[in-house]
Amino acid sequence: MLGILLIVAVCYAESVSGRWSGTIAGLYDVTVNMKEDNGKVSGTVSTEIGDIPLTNGSITGSDIAFKPFSYNGIAVSYIKAKLDGNKMDVTVGFQGTNFQGTLKRVK
Repeated sequence: MLGILLIVAVCYAESVSGRWSGTIAGLYDVTVNMKEDNGKVSGTVSTEIGDIPLTNGSITGSDIAFKPFSYNGIAVSYIKAKLDGNKMDVTVGFQGTNFQGTLKRVK
């Protein structure tokens, strides 16, 4: 019985792959192109300051997390997100502050 439930859960798991767009902290417009492959997540964040690669991400159920990284002198402590259908609530840890926002899937 447990095996059947796990198979059903995997078949109906939400996919984060695709293009997402929204605003972080009410100030920063971003577009994120994400790719999911066997629980690993990668992609690119397009912002006003340029494109930032995303690597070392993972997805478990509807929870997405990226490990700390630095890009062009910008150190990000973490990125956490919660996928809810075509919406994703995001928290970015940067310089001791949490920046929150919502991204929506671009169709």
